[in-house]
Amino acid sequence: MITYNLENITDKFIDDIMPILEVHRKELQSYDDMGLNPDWDTYIAMDKSENLVNFVARDEDDNIVGYVAYFLSYNMHYSDFLYAQQDVFYVVPDKRGSRIAVNLLKRSEKILKHRGVDTITHHAKAKNNFSQFLQKFGFKETEIMLGKRI
Repeated sequence: MITYNLENITDKFIDDIMPILEVHRKELQSYDDMGLNPDWDTYIAMDKSENLVNFVARDEDDNIVGYVAYFLSYNMHYSDFLYAQQDVFYVVPDKRGSRIAVNLLKRSEKILKHRGVDTITHHAKAKNNFSQFLQKFGFKETEIMLGKRI
């Protein structure tokens, strides 16, 4: 049985998610020499100011098996619109093919709508482009992001 909940950034959450974030990083990182070092102080501050929505799936043993997090902010160009910008979206490899990703997406959208969000944006890594999955839920391509290491 999988449970889905909003979770605050606590010491327990950090302890629970760090091993999974490392697997996530190794699977999807763009630059091999970048080590994982989350800015937990900023995440905690954003969480406390309600500018972070952190939605987590846990299994029956309370292990994290999926997560999606969004930063909430008013758009700098369209200041009447509250945006939810996806920070991370991940399901552990042995749980893929289940409905966890679908449930994370649909349930988090309801929460975001309740919070007054007008627009949700997701980014997809070139290594794991899940844009076709998102398109099934009404998302459309609006931008292409490129990166360069200097």
